[in-house]
Amino acid sequence: MRIAYLSIGGHIHTERWLSHFVERGHDVHLMTVQPSPIAGVKVYDIRTGIPWKPLHYAVALRKVRRILAAIEPDLLHTHFLTGYGYWGAFSGFHPFIMTVWGDDVYLTPHTSFMKGRLARHVLRSADLVTGDSEDILEHAVRMGASRDACRVVQWGVDLANFRPDAPSDVRERLGIPSDAPVVISIRSFTQAYYNIDVIVRAIPRVLEARPTTHFIIAGNEGDDSELRALACGLGIDERAHFVGRIPHGELPAYLVISDAFLTVPSVDATPVSLLEAMACGSPPVVSSLASALEWVEDGTTGLVVAPRDQEALENAILRLIDSGELRESIAAAAAAKVQTDADHGAHMARMEELCEELVRNWRR
Repeated sequence: MRIAYLSIGGHIHTERWLSHFVERGHDVHLMTVQPSPIAGVKVYDIRTGIPWKPLHYAVALRKVRRILAAIEPDLLHTHFLTGYGYWGAFSGFHPFIMTVWGDDVYLTPHTSFMKGRLARHVLRSADLVTGDSEDILEHAVRMGASRDACRVVQWGVDLANFRPDAPSDVRERLGIPSDAPVVISIRSFTQAYYNIDVIVRAIPRVLEARPTTHFIIAGNEGDDSELRALACGLGIDERAHFVGRIPHGELPAYLVISDAFLTVPSVDATPVSLLEAMACGSPPVVSSLASALEWVEDGTTGLVVAPRDQEALENAILRLIDSGELRESIAAAAAAKVQTDADHGAHMARMEELCEELVRNWRR
């Protein structure tokens, strides 16, 4: 197939997804306003340099239409409902697949009447809508997507690399003793709803009870300077390791040494980092969001707390630090869950089947 994508360039989700289809021998093209090279992918820069958004979107749409006319793809697959989804829907191209990510469904369409109306138009225009949880697709249906056109497709985990026995030298690199408990957060710093500040504020009580504990605070996007300042003000900077962006290939080395993995946002779809942590046997503490609860059963495959409930988060961390038996049982159950249900290759193969079926039906 010749597949045209509209998606966020320079993002690990986009790179992993497109790379699978390249490896499968498909002709892959990417239109983006964040151009970044991906091996085997023809990348088109649709930036306009126009600051006024309505005109920017209109001019970029003309670019999208010209590119589609030139390459004549078998299908158009758009990632991210707002922004890229607008171009996908208004291009008029079919078959048209829409893959939703997270806040593009949960938040942005509800910030204004116009954004809500545009989101509904995109979802109604799509011949197929995919998302990484039943919950996010239910929200998409409420906004206009056809329930019959919705399919769950995970970003998935590379189980060959994310595994409980992955090698690690992270303790040596960060100067963490071999017997010290380790707690990790690797969520983005870009949005307040990830609640990294709650994690930082929970550290003093954990250290008061278990002073040998070390925290690793990482994030693939955004500036952590305010969080570093908060940690310094709380007097915990010696036990809080701010390591910035961890290259994706190095993540297993961090996850396998962790006694607790924290992801406690107020809004989210299914975070890939959660599934990767589970695959590595890092017991997760998650907030009680519907998407997370599709993976984490409290006390079995992780621990569940309410968003921004600092005391509950502190107690959950201490439970995992204090009970090796609980950690081991959760680690084993979590890894088994991901191995069964979240293999990246299996989900991409399913996506490939859906694409081929859609193209066949459209040609008929």
